[in-house]
Amino acid sequence: MKVMRLNTSEFLQWLRLYRHDLMNDLQIIQGYATMGKYDKSNEKVNQLTERLKDERLLQALNADQFAYWLLTLSLAEKQLEVTYDIDVEDSDLKSIDEQMKVDSENIIERLFKHINEYEIKPVHIVVSGHNSTLLSFEIVLNKGQHEVFMNDLTFNGKLQNKTSEDESLKFTIEYIN
Repeated sequence: MKVMRLNTSEFLQWLRLYRHDLMNDLQIIQGYATMGKYDKSNEKVNQLTERLKDERLLQALNADQFAYWLLTLSLAEKQLEVTYDIDVEDSDLKSIDEQMKVDSENIIERLFKHINEYEIKPVHIVVSGHNSTLLSFEIVLNKGQHEVFMNDLTFNGKLQNKTSEDESLKFTIEYIN
């Protein structure tokens, strides 16, 4: 398994994006508080707190390549509205780290073949499981694109349940740690 290493320039670019997003969130919170809109301010504080909690849980998975990929994707890719949830605590996913990253990269690369440059598509990713690790994707595509999107898509993990409702395509990949 290859080890991913960031050079100084890549790390500083990621850090600038991260700090920019964090400062934007803090400025919005401050703006709401200044205007006396404490409910809105508290809502944004709760959203930021939840995001930071998910980032902490993501980093605790011991899946550095996948964590780096997901954090940079959600910060850098403006054509996608990337959200994620981590529903696993105290897991060591080092043995499946590269598999999860490669599968996720392939899915997102394929998604770009189905959207034009002006579309913004929501993508929700969930890491969960106890005896095995489940990586779930919920992607919004036109209903007619679901089968085309999934056609010939292969995974390092095992494809579990797949559902297609209106524009929402949901599927789960299972990995044995």
